[in-house]
Amino acid sequence: MPIDNPDSGGLICGFLLQSEGAATLANWDYKLPDMPSGPVWLHFNLADTRAANWLAQAQALPEDARELLLDQDNHAACEKFNRGLALTIGDFHHDFNDDPEGFGTLRLYIDQHCLISGRRHPLKAVDQLRREMTHGLEIASTVDLFSHLIHDLGETFHGVIKNLNDIVDDSEDEILAGRLQDQGTELGRIRRLLARLRRHISGNRQAMTQALAAIEQWDSAADISHLRQAVERLDGSAQDLELVQDRARLLQEEIAGRLNEATNRNLYILSLATVALLPINLITGVFGMNTGGLPWNEDPSGFHKAVIVMFVAMAISLGVLHWRRII
Repeated sequence: MPIDNPDSGGLICGFLLQSEGAATLANWDYKLPDMPSGPVWLHFNLADTRAANWLAQAQALPEDARELLLDQDNHAACEKFNRGLALTIGDFHHDFNDDPEGFGTLRLYIDQHCLISGRRHPLKAVDQLRREMTHGLEIASTVDLFSHLIHDLGETFHGVIKNLNDIVDDSEDEILAGRLQDQGTELGRIRRLLARLRRHISGNRQAMTQALAAIEQWDSAADISHLRQAVERLDGSAQDLELVQDRARLLQEEIAGRLNEATNRNLYILSLATVALLPINLITGVFGMNTGGLPWNEDPSGFHKAVIVMFVAMAISLGVLHWRRII
């Protein structure tokens, strides 16, 4: 079982990996700047200063690796060492709910003897791996553990993209049914989230490509087929994401086209009404000048005659529009 103590000095969990059987508790004096005999996985809460202090003093790790683990830069990266590598990759916050700001950063150092990971906010994929280890997942080496982590990360990305695809499906049904209200806002939010997803997946893929090459160099005997499959899973998620992005963009264009069509139709009707009523406005303007010599000024039936003239003028106007095939 893992270490899972809220006051464990910033250590979230620790596992000693076994060549046969499930991992066991990494039970060692955490207050000292040393490492338990490996292979081992140690997962830290980097928001805890005690964890940061321990990592800063862990002489078993390369100095550049310690700097990357404690760095504040959230861009995906991979730095190679003689017999190990350090990575910064993107993951989702544990409470992620389709929020474009719900992305976190996982920092890793891996070699043949240890996998050190750290985060400042609870993350989905690494927590999924922790639960799997707690329930007896058998892991023989740090490379296998790293492969499982990347596999869980790929599954997490795939699940989010699938959920977004379902939302786009629902929006498409509403748009094609003519119910455009609020769909543009929803699609705009999804496109923003997809853009963030694309940047994270692209950065993760680039870092993992470098990691594959590095692991083959310093551990040629390691079985990285599972790791390759996990990276391919990320590639597949990237392709699925591009399809969802294209669909969301096309649906936004469909909304814009339908709104433009409705606007043009309304302007067309308004223009016809304006042209049809123009003779009436002209006639009422003339009779409203209050000058002498106006026709039917003294005629008791003058109002009725003026109304008849207005309707005749409007009929002539509509007839001209129809003759010119405007209506």
